[in-house]
Amino acid sequence: MRRRLIASSVRVGTIVLALVIVLAAVIAPASAKAAPTQSASESMTASWGCMAWHTVRRGENLTRISRMYGVSVWHIAQVNGIHNPSLIFVGQVLCIPSTYHPPGPVPPRPIPPPPVWCGQFYTVQHGDTLSGIARRCGTTVNSLIYLNGIYNPNYIRAGQVLRIF
Repeated sequence: MRRRLIASSVRVGTIVLALVIVLAAVIAPASAKAAPTQSASESMTASWGCMAWHTVRRGENLTRISRMYGVSVWHIAQVNGIHNPSLIFVGQVLCIPSTYHPPGPVPPRPIPPPPVWCGQFYTVQHGDTLSGIARRCGTTVNSLIYLNGIYNPNYIRAGQVLRIF
C-alpha cells in the first residue's frame, strides 16, 4: 500500500514539474520579447523626433488621428511601437512624427471682380441670351422682356439694342 502511495506521489510531482517547466518556457520568451520592443520604440521615437503629442480620446482611431496631423497611419504606428493599428486605447499618448508640419496661415482668397454693369442700353452680341445678358447686367429676364416688348424670349438678334432699365 505504501509503495502505491509513493508511486502516485512521484507521478503527481512529475506532472507538476512538467507544468512548471512549460509555463516558464511560455512566460520567459514573452517577457524577453517585450523589453526589446520597448527599447526599439524608444529608439524609433528618438530617430524620428516628435513634433506633437496626441492623447487618444473616445471615438478616435489611428486613421482619424493620421488625417488630423497629415501623417500616415504607418508612421504613427511605427514610431509608437504599435503592432496592431486597430488597437489603441483612450488616454494613450502618441508621438506624432516629424513628418507632421502644423498648417500655416491660410492665404487670403482672391477678391472676385465686381459684376459688369451695363449702361441703360445694351447691344446684343452673337451668342448672347436673355438670361446671360440679365446676369451680366444685374437685372432679370422678365424685366428685359417687359422693357423691350419681347414676345419670344428665345429669339433675339445680334445687333439688337435692348433697354436694361
